[in-house]
Amino acid sequence: MPVPSAQPDAAAKRLALRIGFGVALGFALGELFGTPFFFLPPLLAVQFLASMPQPPTLRQGFGVVVLVALLSGLTLLLSSAFAGQPLVFVMLVGLLLFVGFLLDTAGKTMPATVLLTLSAMIPLAAVQSMSTAATLAVALVGAHAVAILTTWIAFAAFPAPSAAMPMGPREFPEASPRRAIVNTLLLFPVLLLFMIGGKMTFVVLIVIISVLRLGERGTAHGAALGLLLGNILGGIVATIAYGFVNLQTSIVFFLLVVLLVGLVFGARIAAGGPQASLFILALATFIILLGIGVSPLPTDSGAAFTARLWNVLLAGAYAVGAVSLTRARRPTAESAGHGFT
Repeated sequence: MPVPSAQPDAAAKRLALRIGFGVALGFALGELFGTPFFFLPPLLAVQFLASMPQPPTLRQGFGVVVLVALLSGLTLLLSSAFAGQPLVFVMLVGLLLFVGFLLDTAGKTMPATVLLTLSAMIPLAAVQSMSTAATLAVALVGAHAVAILTTWIAFAAFPAPSAAMPMGPREFPEASPRRAIVNTLLLFPVLLLFMIGGKMTFVVLIVIISVLRLGERGTAHGAALGLLLGNILGGIVATIAYGFVNLQTSIVFFLLVVLLVGLVFGARIAAGGPQASLFILALATFIILLGIGVSPLPTDSGAAFTARLWNVLLAGAYAVGAVSLTRARRPTAESAGHGFT
């Protein structure tokens, strides 16, 4: 998930507005269409908006939804066929995750987001129940459709200035199989542990994936600390927001709180520079925690929210520590060669 670099004032302001209103709109449309995973449409929309200089075309948008549907069906088919053969099943899941991370290293944000989300969530559900996995697959298709719609509306409301629009084909970085393998190996033990233990801990996996994808984007110095701070910051803001929305349960008030936080974080993301990844992660953590805090999953209480908060913070700490350790083992020249921004 590429981190935006410094941009002219007009482009940065519109990017901040797209992100802020995109978060609120993603929640609103998710509620309107009855999306089971309340936090997923705004989370996906923010990932798209933070990394795309222009909106996806109609063909690209519908292509993403079709891709999600096809990959969901393929993942379900593989899960059904090989769930009884654990070794083969685990290898297939690992292969799907590797391809997702490989696409991400090549700057293919949208297909990488789709494949990584499906590869982590559907196999975990399939181990518990194929009917649950099928229901989840349908929900994921719907969530991606709502996220694409949110992205289109945000760009229509706050279009990028013509000077900020790319004049030619985008240049993508070269894919890095090594980084993709490392990220897969860092995520896979947690996914395997949840499969064996029978835990449907989707949120933890999403947080770890988010940190791993951003772990390569920060500056070499202090990147791990920055990501950890981003995770903690998102948790703190979500906790405060959760307290406010519990006092006033109106959907309008909830959306205003979300809009405010989205605009504040969006402005810092739009400013670019090495701290952009910190605020992307903080906003993602905020969306996840507040979304599951106010949605009926499966019970809602302050204690449940606190437990989820700790799960998310621990997941972030694990991922940040893993990224830091793998980066520490790399030669300095290699890190410089990747041109982190």
